[in-house]
Amino acid sequence: MNKQALQLTARFSLPPNSMGYCGQDSAPAKLINCIINEECQDIENELEKFIVLNPYLNTLAKITGKNKFSYPLLEAYWLGNSELKKAKLDHYPLLLENFKNQGVPDWLITELQQKPPKLFIPFHLFQVLHVGVGRASGSVPYNLETINNCMIRWGQVKKISKTRLTISLNSLYEINQKFKLKLETASFPYRFDFLPQLKIDDFVAVHWLQVIKILTPKEVKNLNYWTKLTLDTI
Repeated sequence: MNKQALQLTARFSLPPNSMGYCGQDSAPAKLINCIINEECQDIENELEKFIVLNPYLNTLAKITGKNKFSYPLLEAYWLGNSELKKAKLDHYPLLLENFKNQGVPDWLITELQQKPPKLFIPFHLFQVLHVGVGRASGSVPYNLETINNCMIRWGQVKKISKTRLTISLNSLYEINQKFKLKLETASFPYRFDFLPQLKIDDFVAVHWLQVIKILTPKEVKNLNYWTKLTLDTI
């Protein structure tokens, strides 16, 4: 068990799971315990119940030969890294096969077979935009608001209060049927026990309106690069 890897994905998996969008009801308490107390028993089992996360991890594992719960693969899916460069368009049917094995509806898989991407990037934003946020589970409508809520947004902390952060945040807007990045000022609640070292000017990641991680410069660089590449190819 790679505890650091499981803590990373616990941070990103908790917001949609706690809102009832994916995974099981038994997961939130375990994910929180993993993040705060480093007690990550049974996290792998919980993650395998996530209807889209698990197929992507299985796909990345097949492509790279690495354990699907290894740090490089979990980081690749959520934040982007060089492991994504190993994915080729020929691997796209493998993702659809793993979707089918996970129980993604047949109608969606058929639709995805008929619209192969220009470039296959097994990255969270690819799922949000190419497959469509909420379409596998039927949990939320597919629109600009849910796209922004579901994508991993990042930005610089400008103000810290007791329970909320003000962030200059990278978000999406739509123009001529294409998505583009813009900076907007937004405020979100946060948990001090998730981000005890947080300070003004830190860069953070936001997922489903929850601030979940302080980002390193390398993570910011990777997230920026793979987000822009995905936007250019969708």
